[in-house]
Amino acid sequence: MDKTDMLGGELHRRVIERNEALNQPQTLKDIIKDKFDTAIGDKSVLKEAQTIIYGDREKTYGHPSKNLRAIASMWNAYLKSVGDRELDAQDVCVMMVLLKGARLANDPSHRDSVVDICGYAALIERCGEV
Repeated sequence: MDKTDMLGGELHRRVIERNEALNQPQTLKDIIKDKFDTAIGDKSVLKEAQTIIYGDREKTYGHPSKNLRAIASMWNAYLKSVGDRELDAQDVCVMMVLLKGARLANDPSHRDSVVDICGYAALIERCGEV
């Protein structure tokens, strides 16, 4: 057998092994771990959070204390309006719209927040279907 046949055989064996591995069912836990490991790499979760809250998030949403105070103010007003009743899924949607609205105060052109507001508004209707 020459080297070409040996390499071709090895390649063929690896292709078959890879195809078999791909056909193995993965658990949700395995899929999430793979995605997490790919996204995070060697960076710790704490370091990633620090990078986010002192970087892009602050640029997009403004200083956290200002933004969180605005959210608290909006949520307090909403909670006063609903009274003593227990919150439901639709209330959570409304409060998330308010959160995203508070974030837009710093940058009204932030598309992600606008998309999220549309999504939460649509979920209000979906939550009412159950």
